[in-house]
Amino acid sequence: MNFSYFNENNHIVSHPVPDNLQVSKHDSVEMWQLIPLVLAAMLLTIGLAMFMSGTQHPVEIIQPVIVVFGGTLAALLVTFPTTQLTQSLKMALSRGLRGGTAPAEMIRAMMKVCDLSRRDGLLGVAEIRSNSDEVEEVCHLIGDAATESQIQYSLERRLTGERLFHQMVCDVFIFAIGYSLLMGLLASIASYVAHGSEAVTGAVILPVVCGGCLSILMLVLLGRLRSAHLREMVAVEIAYRGATIILEDNNVQRLRNRLSGIVPDGLRH
Repeated sequence: MNFSYFNENNHIVSHPVPDNLQVSKHDSVEMWQLIPLVLAAMLLTIGLAMFMSGTQHPVEIIQPVIVVFGGTLAALLVTFPTTQLTQSLKMALSRGLRGGTAPAEMIRAMMKVCDLSRRDGLLGVAEIRSNSDEVEEVCHLIGDAATESQIQYSLERRLTGERLFHQMVCDVFIFAIGYSLLMGLLASIASYVAHGSEAVTGAVILPVVCGGCLSILMLVLLGRLRSAHLREMVAVEIAYRGATIILEDNNVQRLRNRLSGIVPDGLRH
């Protein structure tokens, strides 16, 4: 990542930032990248269902998987707008699999901003360009010599937006869990009635097992999304608290010590 800005002569000045100062952002994901995620979910569901039901032939489980996946997807398309579903799938890949922004990376980025503020002044910081929206916004706030109340307002606005975005993404997967269980249960009931037998065979319980396996995968994904969300919340607070500290005292070491105190023990690495 490079921090760049325009100097007083309107010439571009760029400061290369070492890799260990990069703020990892993976929010930009192409739709084709979601195909392996969906295929992996189907294969994992098939594998779990075969193990839990004792089925030895994969062909026997393909139909229940298609019923559960197809029914769940159809229900989600009826429940949520397409844009929300697409964004949720993207976040499942970018945050659920890759993780959110590490607080330690944000601390290093703010230390670099602090160092640039000492060397180039507040006006130089205002023109910094970064791959992180939070870093860019706090640099503008620092360049404008914003008051503490203005920075606090921006922080609360950003945190509120992050909470709403996280809830929007999680709602899709919470409903997916419920729909997959219901689709599996309905398919098992329909299979039991169609067979007209009092005995519960493996073919009858396969759909509900598939629904349960898919819901387990969704729960794992929800847990990872929750963990990434907490990291994002801490990283956002680090960025804006860092702006306040830089405007008060742009000492790099004191900034690092004060920002490190914001990070909970479980998120330090």
